[in-house]
Amino acid sequence: MSPPNASSGQPRDFKGRVVLITGAGSGVGLECARVFAAQSAKLLLVGRTADKLEAAVAELSETRAQTAICAGDVTDSTFATTAMEAAQEAFNAPVEVLVNNAGIIVRRDAVDTSDDEWRAVMQTNVDGVFYLSRAFAQQLVCDGAIVNVSSACGAVGALGLAAYCTSKGALNQLTRTMALELADKQINVNAVAPGATNSPMLFSEHATQAATDLVVERNQSSIPIGDVAQPEEVARAVVFLATERHITGTILSVDGGYTAT
Repeated sequence: MSPPNASSGQPRDFKGRVVLITGAGSGVGLECARVFAAQSAKLLLVGRTADKLEAAVAELSETRAQTAICAGDVTDSTFATTAMEAAQEAFNAPVEVLVNNAGIIVRRDAVDTSDDEWRAVMQTNVDGVFYLSRAFAQQLVCDGAIVNVSSACGAVGALGLAAYCTSKGALNQLTRTMALELADKQINVNAVAPGATNSPMLFSEHATQAATDLVVERNQSSIPIGDVAQPEEVARAVVFLATERHITGTILSVDGGYTAT
């Protein structure tokens, strides 16, 4: 471990460091795994479904990165400790970078959102991040990074996304608060806030190709840069925030100018 203030402005090197990524079976999470693997990190892939995680490991095999999986539910507070212990067991080292990517969306107005739907979104998008971040900070003495995957919806309202927007606004505040709390341990806490991204979440509840094409067109028309983000673009932003030691408490927009309008 590096003592506080020992970095002298140098970026964080991921070679041999343990990186835990939630929601790692697809989309942005899998792209994050690819980018960290290219930098010789050791990866603990976390998700609900072991089959998807094993498929991700197979995809990453050509990178020769050391990988392990831990399947479970981030909304269970005890699972956070289980995941940290799994990393220690697999790599004989603590987790030094945590990417809180797992998230769900419910497409409902507030008046149509059920109690169960509201709780499900909050438990995954806020509670799960809190549990894992707390466990991460408890097991790491100093010098690490937490990167949360938030959303442009955390900064602006969006019709039909009451629970989702609320959860991401809460996540942004958790990010800022933990950045202050963990600064003395040299643990950076930041978030990326993607706009519409070409990932499974964008197309949830849209079963046909025509419907997905319409989703892309509708989002393209609202983004100043004229296109949705690709998962690898978001992943590179995640790695950037994990790299730079003097950036903390920041919500980095990756939305093609959507929130600048």
